[in-house]
Amino acid sequence: MRVHLVLVHGLFSSGRAWKAFHDLIATDPELRDWVSIHRFEYDSAVTKLRPDRRVAETDDIADQLGTFLQTQLADAERIMLLTHSQGGLIVQRFLARKLWNGAGTELARIKHLTMFACPNTGSGFFLSVRKNLKGLANAQERQLRPFDRSVTEAQRTVLSSVVHARTISDTECPIPVQAFGGSADNIVPPVVARGVFPEGGVVTADHFSIIRPADRTALPYLSVRAALLKVGTPTPRTPSPPRPVPAPTTPVEAPRPAGAGIPREPSPARPSAEESPVGYSPVPPYVRLEEGQLKGQDRHRLIASLLTPQSPDSAQRVHVLAGLGGSGKSRLALEIADRARTTGRKVWWISIPELSARMRALALDLGAPSMQVERAWVHGRAMELVWERLNSCPEPWLLVFDNADEPRRLGSGHEPVSDGTGWLRKPLTENGMVLVTSRVRRQQTWGDWSRVHQVLPLGDEDGASLLLERTGGIGGTNEEARTLSSLLGGLPLALRHAADVIRAVQGSHLTLDSDPQDFRRFGDAVRSGPGLPGPDRANFTELMGQEIVQKVCGIALELLSQRDLPQAATLLKVFACLSIAPVPYRCLLNGEVPAQSPLLPGFSTTQRKAVLEGLEDFGLVDSSERTDTTDQDLAHVLTLHPVVHGILREDEGVRERATDYYGLAVRMLLSAAGRSSPDHPANWPRWGAIAPHALEVCKACLLGEAALTDRSVLTAALELARLTTRFLIATGLLGPADELVLPIIGRCGSFGFDQDDREILGLRHERGRILLEREELTAAEEQLRLVVSARTTILGEDDADTLASRHKLARAINEQTGREDEAEPILRSIITAERTVRGPEHYDTLVVRHTLARTVLALGKDREAESETRQILEISERNHWPPATPEILRVRETLTHCLLKQDEAEEAERVIDKALEDAAQPRDSHLVMRLRYTHALVLLGLAGRTPEAVNELTDLQSDLTRVHESDIPLKQVVKELLEKTRREMPGPGKQILDAVDQNEPTY
Repeated sequence: MRVHLVLVHGLFSSGRAWKAFHDLIATDPELRDWVSIHRFEYDSAVTKLRPDRRVAETDDIADQLGTFLQTQLADAERIMLLTHSQGGLIVQRFLARKLWNGAGTELARIKHLTMFACPNTGSGFFLSVRKNLKGLANAQERQLRPFDRSVTEAQRTVLSSVVHARTISDTECPIPVQAFGGSADNIVPPVVARGVFPEGGVVTADHFSIIRPADRTALPYLSVRAALLKVGTPTPRTPSPPRPVPAPTTPVEAPRPAGAGIPREPSPARPSAEESPVGYSPVPPYVRLEEGQLKGQDRHRLIASLLTPQSPDSAQRVHVLAGLGGSGKSRLALEIADRARTTGRKVWWISIPELSARMRALALDLGAPSMQVERAWVHGRAMELVWERLNSCPEPWLLVFDNADEPRRLGSGHEPVSDGTGWLRKPLTENGMVLVTSRVRRQQTWGDWSRVHQVLPLGDEDGASLLLERTGGIGGTNEEARTLSSLLGGLPLALRHAADVIRAVQGSHLTLDSDPQDFRRFGDAVRSGPGLPGPDRANFTELMGQEIVQKVCGIALELLSQRDLPQAATLLKVFACLSIAPVPYRCLLNGEVPAQSPLLPGFSTTQRKAVLEGLEDFGLVDSSERTDTTDQDLAHVLTLHPVVHGILREDEGVRERATDYYGLAVRMLLSAAGRSSPDHPANWPRWGAIAPHALEVCKACLLGEAALTDRSVLTAALELARLTTRFLIATGLLGPADELVLPIIGRCGSFGFDQDDREILGLRHERGRILLEREELTAAEEQLRLVVSARTTILGEDDADTLASRHKLARAINEQTGREDEAEPILRSIITAERTVRGPEHYDTLVVRHTLARTVLALGKDREAESETRQILEISERNHWPPATPEILRVRETLTHCLLKQDEAEEAERVIDKALEDAAQPRDSHLVMRLRYTHALVLLGLAGRTPEAVNELTDLQSDLTRVHESDIPLKQVVKELLEKTRREMPGPGKQILDAVDQNEPTY
């Protein structure tokens, strides 16, 4: 499908700046035939010499772009916008003005926006330019200065009504937006170029070379190429796609065409065949089955029964697909999910290893305010929140829980899943349907409100068809295929592996006569081992099914070993030590860690590539590419089928050498994390990919399953557990964080550590942070006092770790009413030490200084608090920290309170207005509601502004009531202030309040 790429240049530039991109795309064999390139030109001279002409303002150019699209591209159905520098601001202004004018539907043909080096929060570079060019007066340059109000207004609209839009309407239109910065760009630093946009990244380039890729391997070109491929992929979808949920999903039992999967050479991310218009595939990416490829008439009947209105099964709202491991339950669920989506249902796919994170994303996708989600997860109301949202969702929907082999995980924790009070419940709305895949087939387990469907192995005829089609007919006759299908028990997983082995063997120039190169010889290889079931289906048990899969996998691994790839079996077993979540194999295998292990001595890049190709060719792993990231280390993932994963994890060799296998897994995960702080949002995509595996490995190493005794491996596992806990806390997943650290701390003696060893103290510190975030201040103080005491004894009072615990202790004290005087001396001593240990302008130092400012303000030292906050803001601006950073917004809030206490209300209004303008969070986020409350206080301090304050407080009270069911301090304070203001307003003001109550205009 033809895509029209529109290139928008930057300040003091022209369309010629795009020559490198133009030439590469025009000669790209995969793009040149269906991508049309258009350069949008506008006048951007430094200044005008003729007095009868002026430099066009950004709004003028935005409207000019609209005219260009309306006239030059009137017939274009798919448009992608690519911008450089100021060009990004022009496009954002164009989008915002369209939405402000109620013309959102006109934007539906714009399918993607990529911005390079866009000054989203302003370019300080141009301020220095203006100092040297005294006569410069350029309307375009003015909007590139930091904190320009019109830029911020447009950006807010684009973020809320484009990036996070849910439907195409007059006031919103979902368009994927990516923002990239250059690591060497001193004009628009990367943190400014990324701004508040969640998608994008940083590439090695300066301000100008970022749009001058040298060749097709350059990252800027690869990111644009990937976006073009997404835009050009036909997507027959309903016009109301779900909002993006940034999380990888797991392909299960996906048929793999020849040549697909592990890339033979570095290549850009390819779009999933199931790509949605907003860049998020709500079900796992997989190669969609063509008509006739889904085998088994009983499966076809089940799909039709579930999705056909008025059928008996469609009225049932909870369905469990139960059967043997490898029987195709997940494959069947994928097909149901895909067909449900094409009929207009919203679909969410929940992989059980990532249950809490995925349900959290689901709550946000259903429109729950972020603060409400935070508190629900903290206070144990997560299940109720999600189901309240699901039951009130007006659109038809399907929720899939995949691989629920431990049903208790879907229960409430106190009651079994059959009680219907946990994650799995019966929808109260006719719009909703839930699908579960599991090996557990007992009806009593799932409750009488669920319908259990047995997913049986394929019959001989269907199994033979699968074998013949997957091998391309090269494996033998129909009768030989039927015989092999019967021998393999009709298990789709075993049949798929067998077909892949036969195809790989026949495609190898090393094939021997004894190799299982057809159905007959593969059957001989299967029969050569003991303990396999016979053809009698009545005796076909779960154990026998696993034995069949184990035998088939063993044949494949033996063949790989014979082909000089003995590391294949070892690497596959290492992957089995991880979670069944997608494995970001590139970031795990990069570096020297694998080659340093006794399991893979000297494992080279060439060997790694050959082993991965061999594992995929023989069907032992499935590979896919995530489309929600441009980080190639994260984009390429592989998965093991849960049955294969379980078989290899229980392998005798893994049990005998658990220290080597789990030690390698731990060190690969630590290496993949590198120096990526789990506290920094920019690193969360990497940690999001690593965390499921880190949780699995840490629990195996430290809680008994692997029974390790090597202290170096245990120490590494404890460090991995600490870092993973920090990531979970930073992203608000306090429940999973607590579930990880508590048992490790409690059982540390069982693996040779004391509670006061520094490794365990690190986890106890994180436990104190969890209590602090839960507002359990007394318990947090008690825990952190013990940690501070032990760390001081072991590490010293001014060690960085000790200082971190001391700060959290001071916070726990300071947040308890009336104890600020206790916190003050602790904070002052920490700041003195931090200046030496981390430096006076380190982020952590300034965070402690802000805590001190709030403390001394509470103690009545207004001027000192004001001085502290102003110094913090000055340092943050000097270091180019984004003004939308939550801590910076809180500092502005504190400064506002300082000014109010000194009766400087006008200056306070300017400060709080700036904070509200910069805030990139929704109006009902907890931080923004705090800023709104502070703004109301300022209005009350200004003459004649009381009616505005009442309006603000009334709206704020409404939002607080909607977001928080239970009372929180802010909710109570707002209520009391509003009531007090109403009581004390004079007579004329009372009339104004009555008008406000009746929703009449007041001024």
